[in-house]
Amino acid sequence: MFLGDGGEFLIGPEDEKWDLVMLVRQCSAQSFLAFSSHQDYLAGIGHRTAAIEDSRLLPMAELPKPN
Repeated sequence: MFLGDGGEFLIGPEDEKWDLVMLVRQCSAQSFLAFSSHQDYLAGIGHRTAAIEDSRLLPMAELPKPN
């Protein structure tokens, strides 16, 4: 189970409904930026872009699991 506190979208509007979500855990914002600017990732970005109609980026901070 993941419980997270979402902030403002980095990519995308706030007033919409989602049909599919994928969570990817990064150690920090810096590690995400390093990953997303890595040459191997960038070499395949065309395939990722072609595979999806639209995307969103919403940073979250994990919250403690309730008892």
